[in-house]
Amino acid sequence: MVLAPLEAVVSMALNAVSRRFEYQADRFACELQTMLKAEEMQDIGARLGRALIALHVENLSTVWVDWLYSAYHHSHPTLTERLKALGVVEVVNGKSSVRADKEL
Repeated sequence: MVLAPLEAVVSMALNAVSRRFEYQADRFACELQTMLKAEEMQDIGARLGRALIALHVENLSTVWVDWLYSAYHHSHPTLTERLKALGVVEVVNGKSSVRADKEL
């Protein structure tokens, strides 16, 4: 009886750590082009965004999830959170839309 609330707190903490690692991995992938000075990797953020969208479409994943539900149940950020972090999506008046200069 005492362990159930503790397990919930530990689970949320581990999910937060895992989500942070995912954001760091995405940022590293975007910074890889400048580190390697490779011209063919110039649009890596947009390509990563396209790959994430393709994975979500293939897996039939839901895009709109409540943030609290996601923090408790998901070890990875949602698609919209990751695209916002990549700079592929911008939020205007509370609604997210794909930026025109980034082709997905």
